[in-house]
Formats: sequence, structure tokens, C-alpha cells
Amino acid sequence: MSTNLTSLLNTYRKEKRCLAGFNINDIYDVRAMVLAANELNLPVMAMTYPPVAELNSTYLCRKIIDGFEKEANNKIYLHLDHSTSVDLCKQAIDDGYDSVMIDGSQHDLKTNIQMTREVVEYARSAGVTVEAEIGKIMGRDVVVKSEDDYLASVADVVALCEEAGPDIVAVGIGTAHGFTPTTPKIHFERLKQIYDAVPNPLVLHGGTGIPDEDIQKAITMGIAKINIGTIVHTTYMRETHAHIGKDVASAYPPFIMKEVIPQVQKVIVDRLKAVNSL
Repeated sequence: MSTNLTSLLNTYRKEKRCLAGFNINDIYDVRAMVLAANELNLPVMAMTYPPVAELNSTYLCRKIIDGFEKEANNKIYLHLDHSTSVDLCKQAIDDGYDSVMIDGSQHDLKTNIQMTREVVEYARSAGVTVEAEIGKIMGRDVVVKSEDDYLASVADVVALCEEAGPDIVAVGIGTAHGFTPTTPKIHFERLKQIYDAVPNPLVLHGGTGIPDEDIQKAITMGIAKINIGTIVHTTYMRETHAHIGKDVASAYPPFIMKEVIPQVQKVIVDRLKAVNSL
């Protein structure tokens, strides 16, 4: 049950542990993720970004994970990542997702609270975990005017948690989506202030470019879930392109993907080790 995810993340916050979530696109990167999780005997989160959820449907995404759970040694949690649509969150809840993220961070605080509250109220009867976001995660055309613009305000985090009631909260503390020209500067002082101000498990986005030691330090300050995406899909696409390019005329998906999956698995194992200090 999805309520177990909220319980797990609350436990992880207390025990200074972290659940790694990986953005997935199809059955091939899901297989790589499951193989990696089995290799290290860990639970894992499969996250569908809205374009994936919309292209494949949240119903089919749920069925894909249902199928792979028969091969997994531990739980695979299914999550809707960065949805700016309340309706898409509701559809994912109806289709059996374990958790959904409603991202109102590009709106003013009042609107963010309203959007989050609506999803929280809808999710409660289904026992689905809700993630909210406050502050801004840079990259992906996110407009940032100043440090005050992207760093999560402690007062705003408190207001969002108290007035909307999300289970977990993604906080803007200097990380960015995707590869960045310089190493992201995490504002640990702000993270510690937020950690002290709210009891909610916190979420760190933009996990691809964050140094391992910074990941571990953040986990000691309430980060109980970390999102990792870019390093997975870029490995997938690069390796697929390389293998197809060897002989385009004879390229056959099962043979190509048999070569690609172990490379994606290797990257996911590496990130799981970083998150879990293995």
C-alpha cells in the first residue's frame, strides 16, 4: 500500500537513510533499474515525468511496474514526477500510483498551497503519498532571477506543510536538473533550517550532478528521497545510438537493448551505491 511509502520515508528521515528514485521511460530502463536494485538488494522508486505519463498513459505505466514487481526482490514504488497539472495527479492516483508530485513552485505561494491541498485531499482516501515543491530546482527553462528566487524560504516551507499537508517536500537549495557546467552549490545552511522547521521528509531533485559526499551530507539533514534522471536517459540514448550506428540496416531492437541494458544498469548501481553509502 502507498501509505507504507509515507511511513518508509518518515522512518528514513529519522534513520538518516534515503530512497533513490529514477526517471524511467519504457520497459528497457525499468529492467535496468530492477536488475540494479536486485544486485544491491534495495527498494527503488520508478518515476514517470509527465511526457512519459502522457505518452504511455498512467494506466500502462502502472501495469509495466506491476509486471516487473514479479522480478524484483524488493518493492518498486511508482511515482509521478513534477506534474504541474492537478488533473494528471488525480489520474495517476486513480490508476494506482504509489505517490504523485504536484509542482506549484512556479506559482505564488497561495496558488501553490491551493494546488497542493487539492491533490492532498484527493489522495487521502486512496492512501497515496503526495510530494510538493517549494523554491525552484534550476534547469529545464526554470526562470531564476536571484538567490532569493530559487532558495526555498523556511517560512514558505512551513506554510506549505501546515496549510496544504503534503507528505514530503522537495526544496530548492541550489540543485539543478540535468548536467550543469559547474558543480551545483547546495545551501546546506538553508537545508538545515528547513529540516529543523518541519517534520516532513525532504526531497532532493537534480541528483545527476551532485557529488557523492554532498548527497550523504544532505541525507543527514532530512533528505529521505533523491531524484536521479538525466544520467539514466542520456546513458540509454547514447548507448542505443552507438549500437544502432554500427549497422543501421540490420539493427534489431532486442539485440540492441540486450547491449544497452547492462550499461544503464551499471549507472544505476553506481548511483544507488552513492545514495546508500555502499
